Amino acid sequence: MNKNSVIINLTVISVITLVILYGFFGVSDENKLKLKLGLDLRSGTHIALKLKEVVDPESGEVTKIDDKVRDRSIQVFTKRLNSIGTSEILIAPAGIDRIIVEIPEMTDLEKAKSIVKKAGRLEFKEKIYNPATGTAEYKTVMDGRYITKASVARAGVGDDAWCVDFTLNSEGAKRFGEITGRMVGQPLGIFFDGTMHSEPVVKTAITGGQGQITGSFTIKEADELSNILNAGALPVDVEILEAYTVSPTLGAESLQRSEIASIAGLAIVMIYMIVYYRIPGLCASIALVVYAIWNLACMVIPGLEFVLTLPGIAGFVLAVGMAVDANVLQFERVKEELWAGKSIKTALDIGFKRALSSIIDGHVTTFLGALILFWFGASSIKGFGMTLMLGTALSLVTAIWVTRQLLYFVTDFVKLDSHRSLFGE
Repeated sequence: MNKNSVIINLTVISVITLVILYGFFGVSDENKLKLKLGLDLRSGTHIALKLKEVVDPESGEVTKIDDKVRDRSIQVFTKRLNSIGTSEILIAPAGIDRIIVEIPEMTDLEKAKSIVKKAGRLEFKEKIYNPATGTAEYKTVMDGRYITKASVARAGVGDDAWCVDFTLNSEGAKRFGEITGRMVGQPLGIFFDGTMHSEPVVKTAITGGQGQITGSFTIKEADELSNILNAGALPVDVEILEAYTVSPTLGAESLQRSEIASIAGLAIVMIYMIVYYRIPGLCASIALVVYAIWNLACMVIPGLEFVLTLPGIAGFVLAVGMAVDANVLQFERVKEELWAGKSIKTALDIGFKRALSSIIDGHVTTFLGALILFWFGASSIKGFGMTLMLGTALSLVTAIWVTRQLLYFVTDFVKLDSHRSLFGE
């Protein structure tokens, strides 16, 4: 590799690293990149729920509590609270009719209770006059099970109120068209969790599968309603048995000791690499620091924020081991070429090339294992799998890019051809 390419690559690596460090330490507190910590490392909310039978508004059938209903409820809560599985929210069964929900970093207990307690049921009701009682009653003619998408929209031009637009599937569109066609000139009540939000008069049959829920919502209320509709309705009602905020299960002293132990372990590995491999070990140690910085930065990417827990830390540490292992494979190959009498530059080129297939094989198999854990695992296991996948990918990058550029820089700009012992020969 020519000298200009080495300089360009090292410049790019340095700029990326400095920008990340500036994001973590060089800006105001409110704009800093910050890692979120899980319930086992900082405070959060614990809620225990009981599932209760409910009558289907359309069929009139009673929905019994069984493992299928419980699992469906868990899926709804998962979509509401943790749509991609990386925020380490714990949603776990506790028997047939109970569910435990733990939300890290949320200390607003009332907000948490509001999110999990809402059934999320949208109902369209026809107003029917009862001559016997002289009052009007509402009868459910359709519910929100047919909704495929909901989104926030303004209620009117220049109006500060917001509404929620929704889209129905083909079956729902057909049924909605039939209902509104029959009710032309009559009011159609739109209820959410038993509360009427609007009662528009049907002017014509609505056959396009589109609808709107109004009710002078604030943008926050409309956004919350659309999120709940997108997650789907709970198949049953829920009762909150207990709800409280919890402090970290690892105390401040334990957390501090864990940090010291992690730093000490990393330092020992770096010292060993430098003593045993000398110049390559020093370059690998620098690359390892770069790897750690990049890995932490990836955990705070918007939309992919991790909530760091003990399983996540385990995945991070394991990925550090992968990064060290990749460098060891390269350095051992380089030593073999040096023993064969090759020059340092030639030994590096040949050693890197011969080690590449082994490095890729090891990283691919680890990545696939982590992918399976992420795909099929529970919430905490998903965090471990995602952290390990990310760390494995970055360790491959730093091993075959950062470490190599540093070694090429040493050989090209610091003349050490006569000091072969510094390369571990």
